[in-house]
Amino acid sequence: MLVRVLVLAILASTQFQTLETTVRYQNKDAPPLASNSVSKVGRAGCTMELLSDTDGVDFNPYLRELHLAVKKRWFANMPPSIEKGQQGKNTVEFRVVRDGNVPKDSVRMVFSSEKSDFDAASMETVRDAAPFNHLPEKFSMPYIVVRFTFCYNLSPQKPQ
Repeated sequence: MLVRVLVLAILASTQFQTLETTVRYQNKDAPPLASNSVSKVGRAGCTMELLSDTDGVDFNPYLRELHLAVKKRWFANMPPSIEKGQQGKNTVEFRVVRDGNVPKDSVRMVFSSEKSDFDAASMETVRDAAPFNHLPEKFSMPYIVVRFTFCYNLSPQKPQ
C-alpha cells in the first residue's frame, strides 16, 4: 500500500499525469468557416495512474510516451457528441505486458460514463493505441496495470 501511495505521489508531481486539451472539430466536408463564425468546441482531458509497483524503476519516460500514444488515438476516436456539449467521464483499466502489448481481455471499463459513445471511444482508444514500447528492461514484473480516466467536456481531476 505504501509503495502505491509513493508511486501515485510521484506520478501526481509529473506534468503528464493530468492534461487538459481543447479539441476543436469541423467536418472535413463542410465549407470553410467564415472569419466571424464560431467553430464547435469540445473539451477533453484525461488522467493516468500507474497501479503497479514500479520495482524501483523510473517509469516517468515510459509513461509519458504511453500517455501521448493514448491521447493521440483518443483524439482520433473522439465522438461527435462532444461538440454538442454532452458531458461524461469514464475510467478504463488495462495491463501492458513486457513486450508492450495489451491483452484484449485485460481492457475493462471500471467506471462508465453511462453514454455508450463515450465508453466505446475510450475502450477503442486503449485497444487501438497498443502496442506500446517494451517495458523498461530493469523492470522484473511481467506487466504493469494502468488506469485512464477520460473526461468529456469536464475538467479532469488528479487521482487521489
